[in-house]
Amino acid sequence: MWAAISTIFVVRECKSKSLTAAIARMPATLISFALCLVYLAFLPFHAWGLALLVALSVLVPGLVGRPGDEVTAAITTTVVMVVAGLNAHAAWKQPLLRLADTSIGVTAGIVTLVIVSQIGKWTGRGRISQPDRSATSRAD
Repeated sequence: MWAAISTIFVVRECKSKSLTAAIARMPATLISFALCLVYLAFLPFHAWGLALLVALSVLVPGLVGRPGDEVTAAITTTVVMVVAGLNAHAAWKQPLLRLADTSIGVTAGIVTLVIVSQIGKWTGRGRISQPDRSATSRAD
């Protein structure tokens, strides 16, 4: 499910916006991954731990120079921690799994974008408008 969400997050109406979304997705996920892994390696899930990690997920991106990543990091942290709470015997694995899921989803989103771009080129329905050839033929 998380890989599908990441794919949807990345696929946008143009390549540049999709690449920007992919670039934003991975650092936010890495921040969440690091915070959750450190916490869950030593402590079990707790509501206070979730609150603390969400707060840190909002604070850390700004401190490391990625102020636009707060929301994505906080959402990712919430998902990781809630799933860890539901699966307490392997809670420390959840950050690793979500990092893998997100990486797969971002890759799938970029591959999807490339395929759709190629289909647009093959069918002549790309986003770039073609020059009006009728105006040049009338001038001849």
